[in-house]
Amino acid sequence: MRKARFAIATLMTVVLASAAIADAGAAPTSIGGGAYTEEQAAAGKALFDRSCSTCHNADYYKTVFQTWRGQPLLYLFEQVMSAMPADNPGSFSDVEYESIMAYVLQITGFPAGDAPLSYSNGTMEEIAIEPAS
Repeated sequence: MRKARFAIATLMTVVLASAAIADAGAAPTSIGGGAYTEEQAAAGKALFDRSCSTCHNADYYKTVFQTWRGQPLLYLFEQVMSAMPADNPGSFSDVEYESIMAYVLQITGFPAGDAPLSYSNGTMEEIAIEPAS
């Protein structure tokens, strides 16, 4: 009986440790989970300053995130891609839009992570918009 308990306890420890390791490398599930990199946000700053800052600031995006709460980041990202900049919608590359979105996340107080924000890999659909508290 003691051996059986020990075996079950050992198995549970292995399962829990494996789950913790898998979780540590998992993609973020919300914009508060590190959905962009510092380098990506730095690249987006110049583009944002040149093309976005005259109309939009951090407070504007905080309101936007409230409006889009619970929706996948992909939906907002595609809206931005199709409508911005207002004088030339869709004029940036996907990478430039990703960098701008990373910078927007940074200026609104969301933390950076280890992996860059990416439109092409499909992960934006898994990242929920959850406004900072």
